[in-house]
Amino acid sequence: MITIHHSPMSRSTRVVWLCEEIGLQYRLETVEMFSDAMQRPEYLQINPLGKVPAIEDDGFVLWETSAILQYLDAKYGGGQLMPPRDTEAGALAIQWLDFGENPLTVIMGEIAAHSGPLPPERRIPALVDRGREVAPQIVSVVEQTLGSEGWILGDTFSAADIMLVFGLMIADYLGYVNDDTPRVRAYLERATARPAFGRAAAI
Repeated sequence: MITIHHSPMSRSTRVVWLCEEIGLQYRLETVEMFSDAMQRPEYLQINPLGKVPAIEDDGFVLWETSAILQYLDAKYGGGQLMPPRDTEAGALAIQWLDFGENPLTVIMGEIAAHSGPLPPERRIPALVDRGREVAPQIVSVVEQTLGSEGWILGDTFSAADIMLVFGLMIADYLGYVNDDTPRVRAYLERATARPAFGRAAAI
């Protein structure tokens, strides 16, 4: 059974969500965000960045979200959430996996963290200013790509949606999902209505 190093409603929620979608059993090791526990030598041996997610699979350790999603889907999900890499759909899935982390989640996360939960001595106001300048354009990219129904690759839900939705939830919290982005708003409603998402978010 794989172990997921997890903080509630953090990037690691994506890994839990994917496991729920493919029916993969897992064990959680919960670590508090922004805590000293993330900087313990024992944890830094698992994720040298002192962040989540990270997984352990029979001694194998992996700690970048996109890599984790692709690995778990290929090894345990039969490729049901990732099209073959040598197809156009597969290339687009990787594109949206990358976009879902950087710039989407990175920018939205910087705005949220540096204007809120980070201790004052760790906040960088310039990141908030930069983020607020580009955030509407980032959400607009998704808005322009989405159809009126379905998912980022069309009719089929994929790991790329899992990657995107987390960042878009932060954007929604910050007010960048609004009347100007009706497709993104509907997309979030569809995604968060999935039973697997509900199970992951409840942890």
